[in-house]
Amino acid sequence: MVGRRSGRIGMFVVLIAVGVGVLAPGSVARIPPPEGRSPEVTAIEVMAVGPPRYVFGSDGRTHVDYDLVITNAFTDEVTLKSLTVSADGRTLLKLTGQALAAHTVTLLAGKPSARIPASATRLVLVDVVLPRLAGRRAPARLRNQIDYSIPHEASFRAVIGSTTVHGPVLSTARRAPVLIASPLRGSGWATANGCCGDPTSPHRYAVLSANGTYVSTELFDIDWVQFVGGSLYRGDGKQLTDYPFFGAPIYAVANGTVVSTITNRAEVPPLASATGNPTVRTPNDFGGNEIVEKLGPGVYAYYAHLQTGSVMVKLGQRPHAGQVIARLGNTGNTTAPHLHFGIHDGPRPLTSNSLPFEINDYTLQGTGGPNSTPKHILIVGPSGPRPRSYPLIDAVATFTAAPPFAG
Repeated sequence: MVGRRSGRIGMFVVLIAVGVGVLAPGSVARIPPPEGRSPEVTAIEVMAVGPPRYVFGSDGRTHVDYDLVITNAFTDEVTLKSLTVSADGRTLLKLTGQALAAHTVTLLAGKPSARIPASATRLVLVDVVLPRLAGRRAPARLRNQIDYSIPHEASFRAVIGSTTVHGPVLSTARRAPVLIASPLRGSGWATANGCCGDPTSPHRYAVLSANGTYVSTELFDIDWVQFVGGSLYRGDGKQLTDYPFFGAPIYAVANGTVVSTITNRAEVPPLASATGNPTVRTPNDFGGNEIVEKLGPGVYAYYAHLQTGSVMVKLGQRPHAGQVIARLGNTGNTTAPHLHFGIHDGPRPLTSNSLPFEINDYTLQGTGGPNSTPKHILIVGPSGPRPRSYPLIDAVATFTAAPPFAG
């Protein structure tokens, strides 16, 4: 998938490898009858793509993220008015107006709008940021309420019994984020695409259908680029050699077993996918050269867009945390050199779910500011040590060699 992000760091680069996940049977949440209420006819169907998942972010707060798929089952256009998320009787998030429109997007293309044509589907991207007092705890259940409107003159309007959908009620995944070491070393590493709150990130709205089921493919996956001397590249950025971090070593994030590698995909010139990338012809081409490392039952580390011929591990090999396993490249579906990294629940990135992870230790340099350019990044906001946390989108970090870490 190719998409552009309007905010801060991501406005400069489009760095994505689509991963199509498959949910376990029954994991798509549907709306139970609300307590004390009789079912009503509504114009929209609301369902969740898997359970809400939580991660402790580099901002020092826990984020609970999930996607709601809303289908207009009516004869006329529907306009979403508000989304309210609550837990234990307290409102945790309310989106209205422009904020709701920005978080309501077309599938795959990510075009924002709170208006849903007849027989069409939209995606609402939910990022619940918990109070600092919550620490690393997340609510066990989240209740959603969606209010909408339909035209007064709409055909069959009389059949609609309510313009409020009370639900779905979702159980938060209880599995803790996977703790890993960093796959990179050095300063200036920026999260160009990733979780959580930016609805313009292509990773955030990368929801596809796999085997007839909606899946969030890259919810927590990160695209890392490096600003060297405050600049993303030298010259005009059209040559791989313009990027000082091209060829940077990639490190195993934990002890594991290599279950898959691709090593011979060709490098593509920077910005190639803006005009068409001839190396991407099938779903298996998106990651370019890649490594999949099994860290444990249902936990796989995915390293993508690796430099041609740089993969240093083989099928069945057991790399240890901190071992150099490849080098950063520009292969597959990419517009500039970067590392696409994620933790998945299956060995095939195109048929597995993106899982939350936290890096055991790093230093946050700050966040890419709104006035940044590719030739000069403006780093703003809090900085300092960030143990056991996830580098949120636009975070800029320093990763150092960590002590032995098994994951």
